[in-house]
Amino acid sequence: MLKEFVDLYYKIVSGIILNCFLIALAILALWHNFVTVHFQRHHDYRDTRSSKTNIKVPATTRGETRRGSRRCKRSASNSSSLPLNKHKALEEDPEYNIEFDHTFTSVETRPESAEDATFVESSYNQGRELEDNPFQDVLAAEDLKLVPDLKYYYAQYGITIEEFEVETEDGFIIDLWHLRHDESNEKSMHPILMLHGLLQSSGSFASSGRKSLAYFMHQSGFDVWLGNNRCGLKPKWNKAKLGNDKRKRWNWDLREMIKYDLKSLVNTVLDKTNHQKLTLIAHSQGTTQGFYGMTNGDLLYGQDEFRLVDKLENFVALSPACYPGPLIFEKGFIKFMSLGIDHKWVFGNRAFLPMMLLVKKLTRGVVILPFMSYIMFNYLFDWNDSLWDKPLRDRHFLFSPVYISTKLMQWWLSPSPRKVSFTKGADIMFPPEKTWFPVENGAAVQKPMQNHLNKPRNKPQDYPHMMMFIPRQDRLVNGEKLINHFIQHESHSLFKIWYIDEYSHLDVLWAHDTIERIGRPLIANLRLPGMLENEKD
Repeated sequence: MLKEFVDLYYKIVSGIILNCFLIALAILALWHNFVTVHFQRHHDYRDTRSSKTNIKVPATTRGETRRGSRRCKRSASNSSSLPLNKHKALEEDPEYNIEFDHTFTSVETRPESAEDATFVESSYNQGRELEDNPFQDVLAAEDLKLVPDLKYYYAQYGITIEEFEVETEDGFIIDLWHLRHDESNEKSMHPILMLHGLLQSSGSFASSGRKSLAYFMHQSGFDVWLGNNRCGLKPKWNKAKLGNDKRKRWNWDLREMIKYDLKSLVNTVLDKTNHQKLTLIAHSQGTTQGFYGMTNGDLLYGQDEFRLVDKLENFVALSPACYPGPLIFEKGFIKFMSLGIDHKWVFGNRAFLPMMLLVKKLTRGVVILPFMSYIMFNYLFDWNDSLWDKPLRDRHFLFSPVYISTKLMQWWLSPSPRKVSFTKGADIMFPPEKTWFPVENGAAVQKPMQNHLNKPRNKPQDYPHMMMFIPRQDRLVNGEKLINHFIQHESHSLFKIWYIDEYSHLDVLWAHDTIERIGRPLIANLRLPGMLENEKD
């Protein structure tokens, strides 16, 4: 009885505080959008700076590149790999497996300090058709009706989405969506599991329709599965395991999502496809789950035989979130959230921002909320839709925000020195000066190896092949620090990195040229089981 009374107190007090918080945030976001667009007469503001961390590729490499170094290759070509632009500026560093993409297609995404950029003002973003734009007709053919169900859109492409409910070991029911192929061909296709970011569902990989990564991978001959973390669009539990204890239903953070959710999704896909390994493509929080599961598997899974690092053929990290970016420490509203996140009378002790999700439920997510979600995130994180297909913008927000726990937000934002949070403890979870994936016969690294938790393996092929697409204009996370870790402390045969000057945190999913800048390079560099067999021969 006392516990119920305390919970009611937290619910009422936090409800008042959070509703005032959301109203203030909405007013400021609306004012910011109105003034920017209507008075200043330019597009929504985007912070085009990078993080404060410099990439520590040796000066002899980066410096000589612009003078024609033998170690790096700089190119500007009319390659078909980026058909929206007649010029694609690439700086390739084969020694460190990094590709620097300096191409800009929008005035609004080009930093004033971008001295080493090839700029192509694309009429695509002003709504005028380009002669060499192969996607214009594809976009025009999209159904722009807002329906919060991927099956509605994909039925128009002749693709059936099969839905599964997967139960985790601790009693949560999570959603897994499968993009079907002809059954006779599916068994031979390599399985790909996609995992979403914070406050999103894996609908974010598919909401661009024919221009989405999910559709592109499906049409390229892969078996695509969209995995969702616990609670998601509709919270579901096994009541026999969790009972009616509402606190227990929301008593979880990222560790449970890795230990139970990701494990259940991976095992389910492998069981249903009869494959030994799969490719995991993750965005933002999903990359945190992937890297944490691979680097801290012994600590996380204990005596369990499951090891994520042994279940993956490839790990593709889009906007990887291993280290916090400067925006988390600069933005007023985010700092306010950090200060109050550990106090139950501010944010409660169950679902995070339940009022926002109630509004979504009442409006079915199609009225006002997509626009409000966009301008609020634009105000909070200083990114915008400059590179997105504008007609599809509202569709993207049909599949977010989703239900998460307040405890998960504490994992991300808590300033408490007694807690290991992303804000304060990233270097503990992902020690930047230690080797996460030690290889006995790997390529030399810049600094002597001090291993983290994984035991050394014989060769790089004993680990998943890692591909990272890191946006330069992503200040929510510090991708540059992750790049430095890999080039200094990991075998260079393990990974390849794309550093994209023009992109921000969500552009890796929704930019108009995502297929060309993400999809095609991804497929070209995938390691598939047959390739390993050929290497052995």
